[in-house]
Amino acid sequence: MICPHQFLVADNDPQGILLLEQQLQRDCSCTLQYVHNQDRLEELAYNQDIHILFYDLKFPSETDPITKLGQLQHKFPHLTIVPLISAGMDILVKEILGLQLFFYIPKPLDYSEVSITVRRALETNSINRGANREQENIKAKPHSFEGMTGDSIPMRQLFDLISRIADDDYSTVLIRGESGTGKEMVAKAIHQQSKRRKRNFVPVNCAAIPEELLESELFGYSKGAFTGATTNKIGRIQYADKGTLFLDEIGDMKPSLQAKLLRVLQEREFEPVGGLKATPVDTRILAATHCNLEKLVEQGRFREDLYYRLSVIPLNIPPLRERKEDLPHLVSLFVENYSLKRGRDLFSFSRRALDTLASHQWPGNVRELENLIQHMSVLHAGAIIEFDDLPEKIRNRGLSSCETGRDERQALWANSHVPPEKKPPQIEPERTEPPPPKKMRPPIEKSYQNKPLPLTAPSTSRSNSSSQGSPFSCWENGKIDFNELVESFEKQLIVRALKISSGNKKEAAILLGLKRTTLLEKIKKKGIFVH
Repeated sequence: MICPHQFLVADNDPQGILLLEQQLQRDCSCTLQYVHNQDRLEELAYNQDIHILFYDLKFPSETDPITKLGQLQHKFPHLTIVPLISAGMDILVKEILGLQLFFYIPKPLDYSEVSITVRRALETNSINRGANREQENIKAKPHSFEGMTGDSIPMRQLFDLISRIADDDYSTVLIRGESGTGKEMVAKAIHQQSKRRKRNFVPVNCAAIPEELLESELFGYSKGAFTGATTNKIGRIQYADKGTLFLDEIGDMKPSLQAKLLRVLQEREFEPVGGLKATPVDTRILAATHCNLEKLVEQGRFREDLYYRLSVIPLNIPPLRERKEDLPHLVSLFVENYSLKRGRDLFSFSRRALDTLASHQWPGNVRELENLIQHMSVLHAGAIIEFDDLPEKIRNRGLSSCETGRDERQALWANSHVPPEKKPPQIEPERTEPPPPKKMRPPIEKSYQNKPLPLTAPSTSRSNSSSQGSPFSCWENGKIDFNELVESFEKQLIVRALKISSGNKKEAAILLGLKRTTLLEKIKKKGIFVH
């Protein structure tokens, strides 16, 4: 039977509690544990779900008892602390109440008083835990807006701006942002927040459709307009009538189409390819680009009048590197989504892996982050993703900045609900027996990991005995055969590793930091004989 309540007793003379233990277990459904030093106390409070701590004010501590109570409160806010006050220490009651510790018990202990205090403390503990869980849930749940997630100031400003833009039903909007920032999501959010939400949202990627087809895709065509046009076809502009047309990568549109689009914006009408009569249309146009349109205007590659028509309301999406406080929420969101989609357990990141993610600049923005989490959900089956499990490009960029911004990275993950690798305080046990003798041959992974092989430089026909062992022994007249030297040194590395591992190729591969298949290929290529 699992008892619902766990009590911890920090008392060098716990006889009083021991006498009452059976009655407490019967009446309060609890288990009691006893500790005799501060290290053990903090270890249990850290690793176990302790409900009440009975703390004797005479319990040994490096600080005075009131200061220690305050420290325990700060470290373990979920813990209900009940001080045990010995005779002659009544003067401390006022200071205990000042710490908002409203439960205390004088010694010697009386069961009726202990029972009443425990019941009231458990009631308060239950209320506080419920309130803390609710606050944690509110804090952990990031602000979401039309499928977008973010609690940072730039994102909240963006969400507010989208709401205000959506209230206006006609003005064109130019959405600007780097690749992967979510420009189409912003466009969809504007549509969903507007009065046009019940009509069509029609996205068109101007860069993905060939130039010769884009005109007929946008404007449609009439029967007989060109070979193969056997019927009339409506274009996407007409399909977005009463709705929203989203033109992504507008900077890639050719000049002739820019002129026709300008007419749609000015006159609210268009002509299909091969048509003679203008067709009125009521559609709101949203455009997006990652290009510098001002520069394209200067170069004559984009119409200036169209630029001003499109940028009635400019909207800039911040890149991920400028809102890294949103990173923990996004990581949690993607981990949950892809774990659920693939039917696997949730996974988390080690502290070093999290710091690497925080130091990465994310040139691909949110799309790059999502692709990384998807990649890890497929290829990594473990519960914790270590630094070495991350893709090489992420690791390399993380190593280049691992010593900068450490405090900022720690603060970034401190209040997130991303489950990092948990490392409890390390308590060094007291050794009562001499350590066991070491094994003569421990496993290869522990024996040689991270240790250099005892090698000398390869000797060549041009080196003499006096200089053997020096990496420069094969210099002659200021010249060396680089390829020959590298080949010889690599071969000697493999031979020495095989000798150390007694010919075991798997162990030799571990020594050299190579895959077994790679080592086998090198052995075969270099003609190395293995005994």
